[in-house]
Amino acid sequence: MRHSKLPNFMLVGAPKCGTTSLASHLAQHPQIYLARIKEPKFFTAQFVPFPLRGPGDVFVENFTVKKLTEYQRLFDRVRDEKAIGEASVDYLYFHHGVIPLIKKMLGDIQIIIVLRNPVEVAFSAYKNLLRDARETLSFEEGLAQEANRRRKGYEYLWRYRDLGYFHAQVKAYLKGFSRVLVLILEHFEKGSPEPLHQIFEFLKVDPSFKPGLRTRFNASGVPRFKWAQRPFNPTAFKGKAYKFLALRGVDIDKWMGWVESLRGLNIKPVQMKPETRRRLLKTYRPDVKKLERLLKTDLGCWQLPA
Repeated sequence: MRHSKLPNFMLVGAPKCGTTSLASHLAQHPQIYLARIKEPKFFTAQFVPFPLRGPGDVFVENFTVKKLTEYQRLFDRVRDEKAIGEASVDYLYFHHGVIPLIKKMLGDIQIIIVLRNPVEVAFSAYKNLLRDARETLSFEEGLAQEANRRRKGYEYLWRYRDLGYFHAQVKAYLKGFSRVLVLILEHFEKGSPEPLHQIFEFLKVDPSFKPGLRTRFNASGVPRFKWAQRPFNPTAFKGKAYKFLALRGVDIDKWMGWVESLRGLNIKPVQMKPETRRRLLKTYRPDVKKLERLLKTDLGCWQLPA
């Protein structure tokens, strides 16, 4: 039987779709309790092999919540909030292993999925690792190394191309849970109703609540000055410190805003080669067409070639 202080909803993905900022806004709602660790990865930690072996992956592993007792501590401070949740965007990618574990432990909870053009997801994952001095190859070289890095045990974010095959991922959640909300990021950028309003209604909390704006999280690109970026790069110690503080109830978002602001000043944009974009769009086209039929929505905003 599920514990009353464990999640009744999950933000499961996708990665690089604005979920960090979204989680920050959800956490401000007085009727929502969100776990202090963004990406505790508890359910994937039950079957993903450790140690993670990619450059900088130790940072990720050190804040991963592997033990049930630690996971329960993330929700010790729940009071009378109606919606209790956590956000781990690798849950969408690892749907095969995650869904049975969630259902066994938490039951038929509510699921929130945010999707974005898979080409942009792939390139944004690359830019994230490039920013943190973990990726040293070009995007095209990184794509070519994807299978090799997977065999070596790199964390899932290195799987740039594979991240964006959304059809099977979303289908599994729609089949596994009775209440699933799927949002398309580009639809909101074109003036559709605010995603937060839809999520608040989905979670049956006050939809009129308007969270305060916070710093944009996880801006990625190429550091202008590598020496200026070093203090912000992930380390094993930072992963441990993040987890230590979060398990003790510290709202890290409140003091991470200035860190993100400073880091953002040193980041400059990087562009994908047009021929690489065309190739990836063509690669994803069959999967996106299946996703359109599954969701009964138009994904032409993802600019698929004929």
